[in-house]
Amino acid sequence: MKKYQNIIVPTDGSVNSKRALEHAVIIASAVGATITLVYVANIVSVISNFDQIPNANGYVTEQVALDMEEDGKKVLDDFAKAIPQEVSVKSVFEVGSPGPAILSVAKKYNADLIVMGSRGLGPLKGLFMGSVSSYVVTHSVCPALIVK
Repeated sequence: MKKYQNIIVPTDGSVNSKRALEHAVIIASAVGATITLVYVANIVSVISNFDQIPNANGYVTEQVALDMEEDGKKVLDDFAKAIPQEVSVKSVFEVGSPGPAILSVAKKYNADLIVMGSRGLGPLKGLFMGSVSSYVVTHSVCPALIVK
């Protein structure tokens, strides 16, 4: 029988990612697994909108990156606080394309399961759209549970 040791939970702060975390906590509590929370800042899509702003120099993009990191780490901290103390938790902040970044983290941390929301419409709309969960399900080498 398969034993879950590390459950990856991508989050963007949305309601569906909170639901996914609830499921992950139930599973982790039952089997003694660690939860690894993942927040992916998709800075490329945000910065691409600056090409229409004449004064979008390096400072603006650098500030956007810093703001996204601060927001992401706050989401990770808030989600980590919602996990019972008896469940071990790690937090990972990544920058990149959400689907590949989630799978990269899953590989790096030897994930046994990925639990994620079907659509994320949190503070950074579009970070976890349905296409991201489809990408993860299609390309993951471990099981993925998509929560609605």
